[in-house]
Amino acid sequence: MKHALLIIAIAASLLMGACVVPAPPATTPQPPPGLTSEPATESPDDAESMTAGMDQAAWGAVLSQWVAPDSPQCDAPGGVLLVASPAGRYLKAAGVASLEDGRPVQATDHFQIGSNTKAFTVALALLLQEEGILSLDDPLSKWLPDLAARVPNGDQVTLRQLAGNTSGIWDYADPLMEPVIFANDQEGLAQSYRPEELVEYAIANGKPDFAPGEGWHYSSTNFILLGMVIEAATGQSLAELYQARIFDPLGMADTSYLEGSPEPGSIVDGYYKIPGGELANMTNWNATQGGAAGAIVSTAEDVARWAAGLLGGELFQEEATLAEMLDFRELTPGEGSLVFAGYGLGLISYGASGFHAIGHAGQTPGFQSIWFHVPEAQTTVVFLTNSGSCQAGVLPLTLAPETFGLEPAAEATASCANFDLPFPRPEPDYDAKRPRDLSPFADALAGLAT
Repeated sequence: MKHALLIIAIAASLLMGACVVPAPPATTPQPPPGLTSEPATESPDDAESMTAGMDQAAWGAVLSQWVAPDSPQCDAPGGVLLVASPAGRYLKAAGVASLEDGRPVQATDHFQIGSNTKAFTVALALLLQEEGILSLDDPLSKWLPDLAARVPNGDQVTLRQLAGNTSGIWDYADPLMEPVIFANDQEGLAQSYRPEELVEYAIANGKPDFAPGEGWHYSSTNFILLGMVIEAATGQSLAELYQARIFDPLGMADTSYLEGSPEPGSIVDGYYKIPGGELANMTNWNATQGGAAGAIVSTAEDVARWAAGLLGGELFQEEATLAEMLDFRELTPGEGSLVFAGYGLGLISYGASGFHAIGHAGQTPGFQSIWFHVPEAQTTVVFLTNSGSCQAGVLPLTLAPETFGLEPAAEATASCANFDLPFPRPEPDYDAKRPRDLSPFADALAGLAT
């Protein structure tokens, strides 16, 4: 799924004249005033909020552009947008939570946040490193010797390489899930997997993308393994650890680690536009297929609390720990496909034009989400949608600096000259991958080109 997403993002960024912004300096961003991990003061029946200093029209236009029947970049029936900045706060929901019953989305609704889970998993590992329980420089074989012996090059892989996507270990997620999604196979969607089974799937079906430490490639298998290491090192479950070490300390009362299919009504319904154009209901997806790489459920408010707590220094004991997460490896266009300018440890530096954007995105079969912080504007954005085929992950690339009260971006010139690959770029080697059916994205590409 993510390769189709990146193809659309390339088209979007090129049509907009955007070039990759270098990864930001490894300094701690300061969360904006009004963005804290303390619970919001709005009453439950007035969860949507807008403050006078915020440019409500601008952010309202963003929300209506993305959550609309004719949106070229997003087919989600509904979504929630939260923006926190020194000028104020914007929190609003749009659309419907279910196509079947038509109930409207509420700002307090729960969404799957997919690969945003990866940063939580890395944070757990770093908290354990602060306590001396493990080190990110430990070899995988120290904690999972039998499995490391079966993973190609597993005896050379470190935990840091897992957290930074530099292990070269093949990604199980697309090949496992895409055939099920495109066929609207509800039985396959609800299939439960143990983490070991996901890793064994990767071992049986793929081959290394490169030798450990010799490249970069996004792989959910890395984070499944890191989650297994965390459980082995602590003797506790990931659900217990997320709750005790992250959710509770940051006041994330509406966030949980899903260990199966959701209970009916516990989250909004999620959808995916399958080949043929139908928005198929994917709500019953079994989150064990995502595990430590993608199984957290949250709200816009709680994701904002996560951003504030993480970047505001509330989570770790030492500043150097956050600095490790923010130590971005600058990615070539071939690696980041103009979407990712850099990747740290579970965090993304986006290739936006005229500003830096630090955060992460997430996708499950029925949901796409993103959060990012713009240090220059001290602004954090959270966008949650209930469609896995919505292109929410490219939101930073579609926004102008003026949206954040910043100066307009200079014309794209010098930074483009630094690209070390020709355009069009050679097609990546997908020999080890299943063929991608990109037909669901034709409308989005056509819309972006108009």
